[in-house]
Amino acid sequence: MAVDAGVHLGAITRILEETQPKGLGQTEELQLPYVLQSGPFAGLKVFSASPKTNAARIHSELIDTYLITHPHLDHISAFVINTAGLSGPRRKKLAGLPGTIQALKTHIFNNVIWPNLSDEDHGAGLFTYLRLNEGGSLAMGNMDGYLEFNEGLAVKVWSVSHGHNIERVPHRGSGSNTRFGSMEAQSGVMGFGTGMLSPRSIAHHNTSSPSIAGYFQQQQFMAQDRHHSVLPGSNAPSGGRGSGGMNQLGGVHSPSEAACVYDSSSYFIRDVDTGVEVLIFGDVEGDSISMNPRNLQIWQEAAPKIVTGKLKAILIECSYDDSRPVDRLFGHLTPSFLVREMEVLADEVKAARTRMATDKGRVPTDGRRSSKRKREMHDDTTIASRRMASRAVTRQSGDSVTEPVSPRTLKAPRSDFFGGPQNEDVPDNPHLATPTAQLSLQDIERAYPTANPTVNLPEPAAPPPPPAPADGPQLTGLKVVIIHVKDKMNDEERVEDTILDELQDHEAFMDVPLGCEWVISEVGQSFLF
Repeated sequence: MAVDAGVHLGAITRILEETQPKGLGQTEELQLPYVLQSGPFAGLKVFSASPKTNAARIHSELIDTYLITHPHLDHISAFVINTAGLSGPRRKKLAGLPGTIQALKTHIFNNVIWPNLSDEDHGAGLFTYLRLNEGGSLAMGNMDGYLEFNEGLAVKVWSVSHGHNIERVPHRGSGSNTRFGSMEAQSGVMGFGTGMLSPRSIAHHNTSSPSIAGYFQQQQFMAQDRHHSVLPGSNAPSGGRGSGGMNQLGGVHSPSEAACVYDSSSYFIRDVDTGVEVLIFGDVEGDSISMNPRNLQIWQEAAPKIVTGKLKAILIECSYDDSRPVDRLFGHLTPSFLVREMEVLADEVKAARTRMATDKGRVPTDGRRSSKRKREMHDDTTIASRRMASRAVTRQSGDSVTEPVSPRTLKAPRSDFFGGPQNEDVPDNPHLATPTAQLSLQDIERAYPTANPTVNLPEPAAPPPPPAPADGPQLTGLKVVIIHVKDKMNDEERVEDTILDELQDHEAFMDVPLGCEWVISEVGQSFLF
């Protein structure tokens, strides 16, 4: 299984050139087929002395599924180019959120940019699309939403935000009106809670008088008051998404003119036999500066897995060091924002430890009380209140006048990017990534809060680590692997080294350190959990 495929066959070939013994097939000790003894492919049986031939076999025969986080070229180009030339014995599976799959169909495999090599729309049939429901689906996989693509590996996907488009036009992503299941589709084409409108109704509203526009504006503000609470120290409704344009009639914000938040993905990948998991992100931005913050739901799912020792590593991007201005991040992370996200995760882990300790020490007198407690734990109000409180913590940490800066980084303060009118221009429509025609696991839980399915997971190979002290480091035993680092292409210090120094410096200045292990990814690296 591969997550994204921006650089694929070339990187595999390079790794084999560096780790495969020279002179394969020329001596009795190195006779073919040969089992590799070192490198990330140790244990793999190769049948050729050529690294390119062996790399082609890995691509065509061994890699079965590609999990695509988002359709940007640097995450898909190798798969696109190599698919036609290196067909294998089975169709490849290209998996992702529905919006990602639709973008690949429309803009890449469309017989214009590249031939339609899929098995849809009379294509060549070299691969098949797999559309995933965010947060899992009861229709496929286990009751906890994980879907087993390859034998022994199960997956669950969540959407995340990857910046927003510079131009204020409808586009793929969280702000697009064309995505059924989004808040815009449910609230009406203009997003004013008027229901789905026909083309004639749309034309009528476009030509309506300012008084009617004012009515819709009033309804919008009333809906905001009902469904959104303003975070302390911020004008932003929690979970909101920035509105960018102003309608000419009555100054009403029009979603079609708003900046559109771009969707990326994160994947929980589980080893079915042991229950051990890793969490891998595509491109992602920090919630504290996002127009549609969505990382919190992922940290809330990850926290109990860290407490029980199931989640061993998080692979997450940190594209730039702290010298990068906020307005030039383009939906990426720097060490300051990554540490802020890890602080939110640590808070969630601490809360999860407290809940688990409380539940373990509480002995129900009868089965009915036990069932009632379980229902209360999964009650929507309880979950919503926890998420609101966590968002408040996130926003409070992000509303400082100046952005956190590494002690090793000397640069001018960037207060422009956090204060003034920009903070007032914040979106107010939450994101719902699951189409209305499909029910996700979250939808079922909201509809039936009393349902409490039990999932029997295999025990991990090693016992979970002992609970961390209540006020000590919460992420002890967790690896945070930094990926997607963008090289500056100059003679200065390696940006990877700068990022690692800044991460460690930020943690050193905390009252309570995170406790995680920071790891910079390198070509040919492998991890065993």
